[in-house]
Amino acid sequence: MNHAAKPQPTQTRGRLRLLSVVVALVLLWCVVLPWLGTTRYVKPMIEHNERWGIDPTALFYTDVEAMTYRDRLLRRAKQ
Repeated sequence: MNHAAKPQPTQTRGRLRLLSVVVALVLLWCVVLPWLGTTRYVKPMIEHNERWGIDPTALFYTDVEAMTYRDRLLRRAKQ
């Protein structure tokens, strides 16, 4: 009898758990977040950032040209 050919119940449970987490993340990323961007609360913020040329994926806001003015103001206030 070859026991290696049949997956163990714990392996199957682990694979199902992994699959469910991956499916949940894909649904969150591809369905929930795009929908959230169309709501009346988030859409104005997105439009404001686009209008000012603010890249929300920038590592630091000082990497965004529109924020250099504010950065200079903050640096002057600290001096």
